Amino acid sequence: MHDNSTELHAESHIDARLSPSAHVGHPHDARCSQRVHPRGDDAHNNHVLHGLVPLALRPRPLTGQKGVSVRRVLSLLGIVAAALLGTSAPASAEVSPITSSAVAPAASPGSPDGHIFDPDGLVTGETADIEQAISALEADTDFTMYFAIVDRFSNPSAGFDWASEFASVNDLGSEAVILYVGVDQLDFGLNTDSTFPLGDGALRDIETQSIAPNLDAGDYGQAAVSAADSLRQELTGAGSGPAGTAPSIDAGPIFLFVGGFIVVVAVIILVVVLLARRKKKQGERATQAQRQAQLEQLAQRAAGELVRVDNLVTAADQEVSFAEAQFGQEPVAEYRAAVADAREQLRRAFDVQGQYLDATPEPEPAKIQMNEAILGFANQAEQRVAEQAARFEKLRDMERNAPELLRQVRGELDRLEGQMQGAESQLTALRARYSAQALSTVDDSTQHARELLALARTETENADGGLREGRTGPAAVDISDAQLALARVSSVLGSIGAAASDLENAEQLIRQEIGELESGLARSSQLVQQASLQPDVAAAAAAAQTAAQEAIGRARSGGAAAADPLRTLGALREADEALDTAIASLLDEHERLAGVRRQLDVALAQARSAVTGGLQFIDGRRGAVESEPRARIQQAETELRTAEQLAATQPEEAMQRAKSAISLAERATEQARSQVQMQRSGYEQSWGMASGGSSNSSFDSGLLGGILGGLISNSGSSSRSSWGGGSSWGGGSSRRSGGSSGFRSSGGFRSSGGGFRSSGGGRRR
Repeated sequence: MHDNSTELHAESHIDARLSPSAHVGHPHDARCSQRVHPRGDDAHNNHVLHGLVPLALRPRPLTGQKGVSVRRVLSLLGIVAAALLGTSAPASAEVSPITSSAVAPAASPGSPDGHIFDPDGLVTGETADIEQAISALEADTDFTMYFAIVDRFSNPSAGFDWASEFASVNDLGSEAVILYVGVDQLDFGLNTDSTFPLGDGALRDIETQSIAPNLDAGDYGQAAVSAADSLRQELTGAGSGPAGTAPSIDAGPIFLFVGGFIVVVAVIILVVVLLARRKKKQGERATQAQRQAQLEQLAQRAAGELVRVDNLVTAADQEVSFAEAQFGQEPVAEYRAAVADAREQLRRAFDVQGQYLDATPEPEPAKIQMNEAILGFANQAEQRVAEQAARFEKLRDMERNAPELLRQVRGELDRLEGQMQGAESQLTALRARYSAQALSTVDDSTQHARELLALARTETENADGGLREGRTGPAAVDISDAQLALARVSSVLGSIGAAASDLENAEQLIRQEIGELESGLARSSQLVQQASLQPDVAAAAAAAQTAAQEAIGRARSGGAAAADPLRTLGALREADEALDTAIASLLDEHERLAGVRRQLDVALAQARSAVTGGLQFIDGRRGAVESEPRARIQQAETELRTAEQLAATQPEEAMQRAKSAISLAERATEQARSQVQMQRSGYEQSWGMASGGSSNSSFDSGLLGGILGGLISNSGSSSRSSWGGGSSWGGGSSRRSGGSSGFRSSGGFRSSGGGFRSSGGGRRR
């Protein structure tokens, strides 16, 4: 039954739009809820869709769909065609809403979803565009907009009052503008705060030119977008009128000219858009083609490298067999292992290539990674084989020049054997002068050198025998081994001379390091004596000084220190680094203390001023000042003297004493001032001020002399009862001039006068 009634209702709407009798004017004032602003007579009106087809007579767009651009283009072309044919609808024609038994449910003000309140789902598919337009408004201005669209308003039923309640319920501020639409009530408008900067005329233009045409077209989401854009342009001055609007134009030549101009502009825009899209697609195709070409080049390079390295490893495998026959299995073992490792790298590369060539398509990034992995495996295989191939190429060169190389090896062997006696003598002298620990790196050098010489001689004899027998390959390997052994002998013998040189240099550096340490000790002692230091800084300096003195003592004592000069030099340098760190800390402490002294000078000047001022105030008013302020000012004076005494040697303690003197002096002065004021108030309340200056002069003379005639007889607790607000001087018997008393308010908080405008004259929500 509901579906049938809905269909009948829609059909009745369509019939009403097609029937000529529908174009009957009726007063829209009865359907318009007027919006009244508190700005005098010039009020913003709440609009029903005047002069246009009412919302109730138009089918609503499907939920989740935006307004169809094709429908708008057809509508525009229809208007232009009608203009060109010289026909137009009467401007004053109206279509009366048709009542239906199916009444939409009413909606009360609720909470928005973001900036949109749409309980009936009328703009579900257009929320993103609406929020984007509102975000642009917020970005360019200090204002925002909320869009509330319902079938019918409820609690209250008037649109503007409903919007005001919506603002109140959601605690919206003066920066919020509310666009409210009651679809079945034909009720819409803008609800703003009284402080909103746009005038009534500007808001009325936005409502009639930007919002109403879209509502009449059934495009509720576009109405909200146009409202936000128009508010933004009006507030920023970006345009002379609301965005997305067209002026009302009468039929005639002007309409014909403007319509033709619009058609031309629309065609130009359409051509520009199509060309831009075409250019964009061409660019995307070109980019895709370029990426595809690069991927193909990478795949071709990876495949080519894989084939080349595979051929290289295959050749190396054959080369290993030849090398074994030429040089023997032992020299070639490492070469064969390198070829096996290269084969493993190639196996991994071929596995990746197989995955790349599978029928299952891979994404482009994965294809790039696969080809790069193939190149990586191939490169590792080539490097592994190339290293060993170079080594055996060198052996082949040695094989060709074996007799000459053997002669050179024998000469080097004889030369190094001749140096052994001098090296042993030098090492013996070092052992006599230095400890075993100092010579630990070279103590067995001569023994190791003789072992290497024996190995080199054996390899030389084997090479000589191989050459005589015609085995040039093994002879080349023996010559290579002899060369390696002799190179190590030369290095070992050279280490003995280097150790002797290092030890002699260490003895000279020890004397220099001792001088630097003594200078550092003098500098640190001077810094320690110049000021009182923080305990941790003083302790670190003392420890560094002690360590430096001990290191100097050990270095000068000879004995073990002289037997291992390198170790002694290391200990001196360690002590020097610790002393440098301590001196840096001392310098930092001196700089800090200098800052404290600068602050202390200011604090002492302030303390002297506070103490002097307090003493002068109390001395001049002793008749009204009790014992506590006097005691406090004496304490302040004592603290000040202590601070001045400690300023030179203990600036931090002096700073604390100066601050204490300031606090005590200020407290004493304030207490004394309060007591004098209390005495003066009690005196004035008792004797009154009408008698002129004689009473003031009597009070002042009493303060100076310590006695107020016969009025002040005691200075202890009795003075409070006499001079305070007690029965003698205060209380209800006191006389007042003028009769005013107490504190007066400065006005309190004042209301800003804001709030959203309701439709009830000067009423506020």
